Amino acid sequence: MGLQDLRYLQLLCLLEAVSLLPRSGALLCYEATASAFRAVTLNNWNWLLLRSMVCKLREGCEETIVYIESGTTRGIVSFKGCTSALSYPPQISYLVSPPGVSVASYSHVCRTYLCNNMTNLEPFVRLKADELKHTVPSAKFCPTCVGRHDQECLPNFVTTQACPFTASSCYSSTLKFQAGNLNSTFLIMGCVRESHKLLADFQHIGSIRVTEVVNVLDKSEAVGAGHCSQGPPWIILLCTLLIFRA
Repeated sequence: MGLQDLRYLQLLCLLEAVSLLPRSGALLCYEATASAFRAVTLNNWNWLLLRSMVCKLREGCEETIVYIESGTTRGIVSFKGCTSALSYPPQISYLVSPPGVSVASYSHVCRTYLCNNMTNLEPFVRLKADELKHTVPSAKFCPTCVGRHDQECLPNFVTTQACPFTASSCYSSTLKFQAGNLNSTFLIMGCVRESHKLLADFQHIGSIRVTEVVNVLDKSEAVGAGHCSQGPPWIILLCTLLIFRA
């Protein structure tokens, strides 16, 4: 399907949605979700917007994008749709700052037709431009991954990387993001400052509901997985996955 065909399809979807609008003045917003963990870079990610939805009276349009980075691995989880939240201008910030595992979010609620129309990661490019580039390495190495347990974070896809001196604790947690049709569960592994819940202070990011379970290696004895803390990094990683899935 060529670019011209996609634009034609977008126009048809828009015309159909407009025809369904009630006379009460309800808002039309883009509707979309995305979960991407493979070959994600700040400059090549584009969100193709093909669907729209009619909101309830007094609802607005939301777009929330979460960008996760651990070592050389990256992930994007995002949501567009209707919301009852009050309008606010675009907000971009780190929820968890680098070095080590970092989590940043972009969120916006507006009340004009199809105003939730962000299609790229330009806000994160500007955010990272102000980031301190040089970090002092430590002697600690940790498994590093962002992705789904049974795809991007299978043991043979996980890399072991040196940690920054100021973030030299190994970390592993499973996150679930839910909002509307978005239901994404994925694993984060990498170097952090402290091994506690990364997003403990963020039960919601925009309309996205956040659930986090820290994968603690010491739980191995309780579930009969053996001494996972002994052995090479890939053994530790495999035990971690088996422990959580148990």
